[in-house]
Amino acid sequence: MYKGLILVWLCILLPLGGALGQGNTSLSLVDAKTSELFVKKDWNALINEGKSAIDQGIDYYYLRVRLGVAYFEKGDYHQAAHHLEIAKEINDEEEYVREYLYYAYLWSGRKFQARLISAGFSPQMKNKTQTDGADLLDGLEFAYNYTGQVNQQVIDNFSASTNPQTEGYQFIPRFHHYGFLGLDLNLGDRFKLYQGFSILRATHLLYSQGNGVSFQNPSYISDSWQYFLSGTYYLGQGFHFTAGGHFINNTFPLQEVQQMGNGQQALVVIQDQKDSDYLVFGGLSKNLTYLNLGANIFYGTINNGKQVQSDLNLTLFPGGNLNFYTFSVVTYQNQEFANASSSQRIIFNQELGGKVTEFIWLEGYATFGELENYFYKQGLVVFNRLDKIQNRWGGRVIILPNPQWKLTLDYTNFSNTSSFQTLPPSVEQNVKSYSLQSITAILSWTF
Repeated sequence: MYKGLILVWLCILLPLGGALGQGNTSLSLVDAKTSELFVKKDWNALINEGKSAIDQGIDYYYLRVRLGVAYFEKGDYHQAAHHLEIAKEINDEEEYVREYLYYAYLWSGRKFQARLISAGFSPQMKNKTQTDGADLLDGLEFAYNYTGQVNQQVIDNFSASTNPQTEGYQFIPRFHHYGFLGLDLNLGDRFKLYQGFSILRATHLLYSQGNGVSFQNPSYISDSWQYFLSGTYYLGQGFHFTAGGHFINNTFPLQEVQQMGNGQQALVVIQDQKDSDYLVFGGLSKNLTYLNLGANIFYGTINNGKQVQSDLNLTLFPGGNLNFYTFSVVTYQNQEFANASSSQRIIFNQELGGKVTEFIWLEGYATFGELENYFYKQGLVVFNRLDKIQNRWGGRVIILPNPQWKLTLDYTNFSNTSSFQTLPPSVEQNVKSYSLQSITAILSWTF
C-alpha cells in the first residue's frame, strides 16, 4: 500500500477537472506545493496547505487524495475517510485510493463500509487485503461470568423486621454462574445477524412469609436459559438500522407454606415452576466524523412487569481512531407492575477506553441511577435481578494478540439493595444493602 509507484503518480499527474475558484496559477501553486510536501512526507504541513486551499475554494481530486493519505499516516482515520470519500466520488478508477479508504474504514471500526469497499476490489487486491472470501460464520464469542456476594454477613445474620401476618418474600443473591456463546453471521455485504445462547444458574437466600409462618432457604437455586437475536442492516451514508429480541426462560422452585393441624406446624411444599420473559427493540445509528450517534427503543415484559426503555447514545473518537474513545448513554425507563403505580427513571452510563500498548486496550465505566429490569448493550444484557442495583462501576482489559483473536477481562462492582416484596406492592420494608463483585472473561474469534 505504501509503494513508491503511488508517490510517483501523485507527483506527476496534473489535476484533471474538479477545480473550483481562483484560477490556474493559484491551483498550480497549490498542486506543486502539496505534491512536494507529499514526497517529503511532511503530513502536518500538507494538511495545513490543503485545508487553506479548500477554504479559498480550490478543490480537486489529487488534493483530496493527498489529504486523505496524510491524515491516514497520522492515524486520523475519520478525517482520512472523509477526504478519500470525496476523492472517490470524483474518480473511482484508482484502486489504491479505495485501498486506503478500506483501511481507514476498517481501523476506525466501520466494518460495513469497509466490506462494501472491498466488494469492488479486483481479484489481486482482494488477495492482498485478504478479502477474497466472505464466510457465512464471521465470528464466535465465548463468555463466562461469576458474580458473588461481598457482604456475607448480610446472609449469615439475616433477620426480618416485617409484620408476621404479611405475605411476601425477599431475595438476597449469594452467587451465580453464567455461560454464553455468540455467533456472528454474514448475510450479504449490508446485513449481519448476531445470535447469543446463554445459561444462568443463581443461588440466593430466600425469606418467605405466608399463612402466618415464615421460613428461610439459604440455597435457593434458579436457572435461566436465554436466546438473543439481533440483525443490523447498513442503509448507506453511515446509517445503520438494528432490530432484534431477547427471550428468557426461567425455571425455579415454587415454595409454598401450608399449615398442619392446629397451625403449630407448617409444611413447605416445593414445586418446579417455569415462566418466560422477553424484550424486543429497534434502533438507528449514524457514523459522523469523530463521533457516532444512536437511538434505541425497547419493550419488555420482565419479572411480571412491563418496561419501555429509550436510549440515546454518543460515541466520540477525539483522535479519529480507536486510540481513545468515550461512550455515553442516557436512558429513560418507564416500568409498570400490576396493582402498582408506574415508575420512571433516568439512567446514565459512561465509558472511557484507550490503547496503552500495541496489543492492549483499557476501558473504565460507571452507571448512575437505579437499575431494575434494565436493558444494556442493545438488549444483549438484561439486569433482571430480584434486587435493585443502585450503581455500578468497573473496568476491563482487552488483549488482541492478533487481528483475529481478542480476550476481554472485565471486573464490575455493584452496590445493591434488597427489600421485602408484598402483593400488592407496598412501602419498602426490611431493606438490606450490600455489594457484589463480578468477573467476566470473553474470548472472541473473528474469521
